[in-house]
Amino acid sequence: MALSRAEVLAAFSGATETQVPFSVWHHFNPNAHTLATVSSAIFKNDVNGEHEYVKNVDSDFVKLMDDGYFTYGLQDVDDPSDLNSLAQIKEINDDNPWLTGQYELISQQIAGIEGQKIIFSNVFSAITLFKWALGMNTPNQDTSKSNQLFADLYLKAPKIVTNALKVINQDIIKQVQIGKQAGVNGVFFSTQEIQDARIDQDFFESVQKPLDQEIINAINHDFELGILHVCGHNGAKNHLPWFVDYDLPIINWSTDIDGYPLSAGKQLFDNKVVLGGLGSTESDLLYKGTQTQIQAKVDQLIDDAGTAGVIIGADCTIPRDTPDEHIRWAAEAAHSYLDRKKAR
Repeated sequence: MALSRAEVLAAFSGATETQVPFSVWHHFNPNAHTLATVSSAIFKNDVNGEHEYVKNVDSDFVKLMDDGYFTYGLQDVDDPSDLNSLAQIKEINDDNPWLTGQYELISQQIAGIEGQKIIFSNVFSAITLFKWALGMNTPNQDTSKSNQLFADLYLKAPKIVTNALKVINQDIIKQVQIGKQAGVNGVFFSTQEIQDARIDQDFFESVQKPLDQEIINAINHDFELGILHVCGHNGAKNHLPWFVDYDLPIINWSTDIDGYPLSAGKQLFDNKVVLGGLGSTESDLLYKGTQTQIQAKVDQLIDDAGTAGVIIGADCTIPRDTPDEHIRWAAEAAHSYLDRKKAR
């Protein structure tokens, strides 16, 4: 049984918990990068899949999935990899289908979620959106090459690329506002360093951080709740200390990849609320473990991090075919931790 809204809000505020919250999420389409305009099935899967999933696992809180809206067409840009074309970029209008489609998606998703659950919409950083746009522009739409393509283009023309990122940031701020209009309670902000050695800390400090912080300011203007997700998808490694002054109240990162368990991350981020701890691949226990193994892992995480401002979840989006039963086992382990600890 899910925790109450009041219990989850208390955990988000950093209070000592009587039951530890738990939540994870996964995609509802084979490829989240395929634009929703390609097939109406993508939108339907997002809506119906969200409703079915939340009902089946009874999530303590919900991070909505927006498959089909991970990338979008940059305004007035025919080819994002062509610098002359990229230099023409403009902000999208408020009636752009990328925004209106997300408003409709979020509205329908929320309408089918029972109870008073805390619900987050999802936005990515400008760096992430732009590098994905470059990857999707390749013949095979291969986003695995996105970091290299970004570095190549930035080093050719840093001013043009930086200007494009600033414009994309304004589109993302409109995306944040769409979530508020549709009725979410907070925003899950996903950002990540460029995974290319040519893009270093100087770039992060002078270009990426100001852009990210502009989005964070927009989130904090509209919401009391926000989750910073320092994304380690597909093994991406981030320098977690670079993010310590990102001013969102809840922090989520890849504990194994970045080398900071929940307790160390909590200390690094000055005792902010931390979320995560479980691996998010097919090799990890949440996907393949037994109930005993999953419970033991959850117990280990809470033993280490404590029960004040700690929320158990995953490093990133979990595999789409993760058994619902495994998710319920993990949630029950988190909820029952303190009662079981008293009985030890």
